[in-house]
Amino acid sequence: MEKGGSLLIRNARLVTPAGVRAGDCLIQDGRIAAVGEVKNPGRAPDLDAEGRYLAPGFLDLHVHGGAGADFMDGDPDAARAVALFHAQHGTTGLLATIVPGPLDRMRRAMAAAAGVPGILGIHLEGPFLNPEKAGALDPGWFLPPGRDAFRELVAGFEHEIKVVTFAPELPGALDLVAEIEAIGAVPAIGHTAATHQGAEQAFQRGARHVTHLGNAMTGLHHRAPGCVGAALLSAASVELVCDGAHLHPVFVRLVVEFLRGRGELHRLCLVTDATAAAGMPDGNYRLGDREVCLERGAVRLADGTLAGSALTLDQALRNATRSANLPLEDALVLVTASPAQVLGLDGVIGALAVGARADLVFLDPDLTVLTTFQSGEIAATGRQIKSR
Repeated sequence: MEKGGSLLIRNARLVTPAGVRAGDCLIQDGRIAAVGEVKNPGRAPDLDAEGRYLAPGFLDLHVHGGAGADFMDGDPDAARAVALFHAQHGTTGLLATIVPGPLDRMRRAMAAAAGVPGILGIHLEGPFLNPEKAGALDPGWFLPPGRDAFRELVAGFEHEIKVVTFAPELPGALDLVAEIEAIGAVPAIGHTAATHQGAEQAFQRGARHVTHLGNAMTGLHHRAPGCVGAALLSAASVELVCDGAHLHPVFVRLVVEFLRGRGELHRLCLVTDATAAAGMPDGNYRLGDREVCLERGAVRLADGTLAGSALTLDQALRNATRSANLPLEDALVLVTASPAQVLGLDGVIGALAVGARADLVFLDPDLTVLTTFQSGEIAATGRQIKSR
């Protein structure tokens, strides 16, 4: 399709939160112009989906890298390579996730990711984190929370930063909430040793997202419900890394069934936490300034600590459908509408609806990605679908 042109996708199985139905989708000027039974306006090329699924493009709020590249490389070409790799797996929008490091390196990484197609903005995972829950991040670069340190870090990138993860129990951390909100970003808690009460206080002060629920935080115990318990009972959105290593499948199912039972499945976002190792053979890679090893599908430090993942969002989707026995229309919410809502972009992206950006993905019945569209243009392909 020519830039700014039209395309009619016909004979598709349209996947929306309401269910799966046969129909067509008309794209005009990079946006969805019609969905359902659509007549060709006469000038639009015709693409036969041959009964395959057509769904909104996936959105990932937590990506460090992929295809051997890391956003902390601070290289625009590396950032483009990461975005393209994830587009090949259906992700049309992602947040470049920046880990603690030298100030100039963090800022260089943000600059390199800014404006790259497919990158919606920045997720700052730190540096205001608790060393007790560092996980694979280097605590040597963690900072005590402070307004001046925050402003120095984000200066010039206020419109790029979308999510900021911090540990709410640290002295002065809750005062960061107002600073984060002032730049239009989402305050998120993570890498935290906060108690249940401490996490509740953070939510009351305005934190509204939880970074990789269950990992690098106080867990759910019957006498100490921790961050996990507080998060589930809050109104906050939560991330899950469904790679089979970060979380037991039963934990995934418990979270899904709890939220679905409350009518709050929209609070759940699948993320990859993908590193440079995603899409690569077993071997050594980097996460920021730390060497990590990919072996048998899991990424770890030398001491065995999990260090991000080699996950792609299409695989996370397949894993979640199996773990939680979710119908496709519900599972897709977790990688489309839910993250769009976190970013305040519901109805703009992550939706197969009139007026939404034509970020779309073709899927086979086994949820293999065939073709990925960004603003109505093919961004990545697997097996080809014929047009005429």
